[in-house]
Amino acid sequence: MRSLGIVTIMSVVATAAAPASSPSRLVTEKTSHAFADCFVRSQEMRAAAWAYVPKADGGTFSNLGAPSVARPYFLVVSDRGSHREIVIEGAGRKSTAFEGANQCI
Repeated sequence: MRSLGIVTIMSVVATAAAPASSPSRLVTEKTSHAFADCFVRSQEMRAAAWAYVPKADGGTFSNLGAPSVARPYFLVVSDRGSHREIVIEGAGRKSTAFEGANQCI
């Protein structure tokens, strides 16, 4: 029984020490509004869950809270003057969020 506890602790430590996947970063010269419109259309066409929270210099898209979502993504659009930076966390390269963002840059 003691060895099971040690193995469990080692598994937890190894998982905590594993490097987290870094967020994907994209850049576009489209306005925040143009990117957001395109991204919304791409998600609607894929019947993907999404929500948008605007802010002064961009906004955040996410599917957090949707009933069918096990692993939510966060897509942050930030105005950087002549271009917009898009940072995507929690979305794999084959996900609807990543594909939609790539389509809209």
